[in-house]
Amino acid sequence: MKQLTMRSIMLCLLILSLLASALPVIAGENRSPAAQEPLIDLQPTPALTQKTIGVLIFPGFEMLDAYGPMEMWGNLKHIPAKVWGGAEKKTGVRIVTISAKRGEVPSNQGPKTIAEFGYDDAPQLDYLLVPGGLGIIPLLQDHATITWLRTRVGKAELVMSVCNGASLLAAAGILDNRLATTNKMFWNNSVKPGPKVKWVKKARWIDDGTIVTSSGISAGMDMSLAVIGRLYGKDVAAWLERFTEYSAHRDPAWDPFAVKAGLVE
Repeated sequence: MKQLTMRSIMLCLLILSLLASALPVIAGENRSPAAQEPLIDLQPTPALTQKTIGVLIFPGFEMLDAYGPMEMWGNLKHIPAKVWGGAEKKTGVRIVTISAKRGEVPSNQGPKTIAEFGYDDAPQLDYLLVPGGLGIIPLLQDHATITWLRTRVGKAELVMSVCNGASLLAAAGILDNRLATTNKMFWNNSVKPGPKVKWVKKARWIDDGTIVTSSGISAGMDMSLAVIGRLYGKDVAAWLERFTEYSAHRDPAWDPFAVKAGLVE
C-alpha cells in the first residue's frame, strides 16, 4: 500500500511538471494577434528625418482627394518605432496647405479649409500633392498657378496628383512624355490639357518614379499607401491601413471604373 502511494505521488508530480512547462505556450497561443503587435505612439517624439508635404487647395477642390491622402500621411507620426524597424528610421511628415493666397478655401462639397500659405510664402516642399475637383477647370488657364507649379515641381522629391489634379500638372507640361492616369468618368475632358502625356486608361494609380498620379477621388488613398509603402516599407503602410480601418487596393492595375466608363473592355 505504501509503495502504491509513493508511485501515485510521483505520477502526480510528473503530470504537474508537464502542465507547468506547457502553460507559456498555451498562454501565447491564446493571445490575440492584436495583443502581440505594437499599438500606437500617442506621444511621438520628433523623428530624425523630417519632410514637408504641401497640399494645393483651391476653390472647388474635392474633399476626399485632399483629405484622404492627408489622413494617411498625417498619421505616420503615431506609428511605433518597432514598425519602422527602429526609431532611427522614423520619418516625420509636416502637412501644409497652400493656395494662391492664405485664408479660407471652399471645397466642392461646401466646407472650407484654411490655406496656411500662399504661393508667395509657401515653405520648401519635399512632396507636393495636387488634388482634383471641378475647381481645376479655371486653374488650367491660371498663369500664377501654372508658374508656381512648374517652379515647385522642379524642387520637390515627389509629386502626386489625385483625380483630375493630373490635368493641372499636364497643363503645366509636367507630365509630358510620362505615364499618367486620371479620373475615368470624366476621362475625355481630363486628358485634353495633356496631348503629350502617355495616358493610361486602366490604372488605379501610375507610379512613374518622381511623379505618381491616381485615378478618381478614393484612389488617392490607395496611391498614398502605395507611395508610403515604397518610401518607408510595407509594414508602415499596413499599419496605416489597419489604423484607418481602410482596406486598400494594392494592385495598381485594379480598375473596374475604366470598364464602367467604356474606356477598356
